[in-house]
This record gives sequence, structure tokens and C-alpha cells, in this order.
Amino acid sequence: MLVVLIAVVVPPTLVSNALRVLATDTFVRHELGRKGFPPDRYGFTDEQRENLALLGLRSIEPGSDGIVLLEQATLPDGSPAFDERELTHMQDVRSLFVPLQWGGLGVMLALAILAVALARTRLRTVVPRGLLVGALATLGIALVAVPLILLGFDGFFTRFHEVFFSGDSWQFNNADTLIRIYPEELWQDVSRLAAGIAVAQALVLVPLAWWWHRAARRGLR
Repeated sequence: MLVVLIAVVVPPTLVSNALRVLATDTFVRHELGRKGFPPDRYGFTDEQRENLALLGLRSIEPGSDGIVLLEQATLPDGSPAFDERELTHMQDVRSLFVPLQWGGLGVMLALAILAVALARTRLRTVVPRGLLVGALATLGIALVAVPLILLGFDGFFTRFHEVFFSGDSWQFNNADTLIRIYPEELWQDVSRLAAGIAVAQALVLVPLAWWWHRAARRGLR
């Protein structure tokens, strides 16, 4: 049961790690400034767009002031930068993102404690076996998910939001601030990079967990 439990939490933990890498000022600035990234069609300067995009990132980060940051944001003409629908959606995003981030860190800490606790018992192979199975499961999931992301992003994007958000609360007009600062091209890059980083972690974890498991089995003889 412990092996199965560990295996189940490995894929979301690897995804959480990937999102932690991407949910940074550095990545947002790189995306908005990279060659080929679509400009705002409704009048934001590059600086205004970047400031609002970074503010949106700050609003979903653990430990921040949250959506209050967006409620206080204004456009150059003094009007609110985000309407009530956008604020509600970002609150939903924060409610999903914060537990995922804390949960990922909590899982890694729990696995480390469990590994130490079982190191001198006959259950010492449990953690490496669970990690190995979880890493292989991540690669299996990637074989299905990555083609969907690469070849049918629109369908993937829609299905993701239908699963994690209620109704049509995530659908906005092209002129809405959220779409202007986070266009679809950004989410395409986030999805591809998050999948790639998760797969890379799994590829590293497979041989490490295999070696650990073999070493633990030898210790039982």
C-alpha cells in the first residue's frame, strides 16, 4: 500500500516542481520579450504588460497578498485593470496553485522522513520502489499527454479548464486584461515546458530509484 501511495503522488509532485521552475519573474519576462511573442493589440506598452503579468504571478504565489494585488491594479486611464470575472478566476487559480506548491514540498519532505524511518527495517525498499513505479507512471502518462499538448493544444487546454474550473468562468474576450497579458502562446509554452521538465525529472529518477532499490534489497540479505 505504501508503494502504491508513493507511486500515486510522484507524477503530481514532478509537475509541481516543474511549475515552480516556470512560475518565476525570469520566465515571465523571457516569454513576453522573446522573439515572435505576439504584441498586445489593444495598447499596452511592453512595460505595462510586463508589470501586470508579474503582478498576476505575484497574486497566486504562496505567502503573497493574493487577489488584493489585482483588485488594486489600474490601467493607464485609472480604471480597474481586472474586472470581477477576472478576479474570480485568478482566485480560483490561486486556490489550485498554492496547495499544489505546498503539497509538492510536503510530499518530498514526507518521503525523506519515511526513507530515514524505514532505512534500518525490512521495509527499506518501499520508498525506492514507490519512486521507481511513480517515475515510470509519469513517463507513461507523458506518452499520452505530450502528443495531445503538441498536436491538439486547444482541446487539451479546454479539457484542462473544464476539469479544474467550474462552468465557463475561465473564458474571456480577447480584449480582457488576462488574455492580453497571458495570451494562448504563453500557455502553449508553459504546457510544453512543464511536460518536458516533468519527463526530465522522471528520466533522472528512474535510474536513481532503481539503484537505490537494488542497494536496499542487498541490505536485506
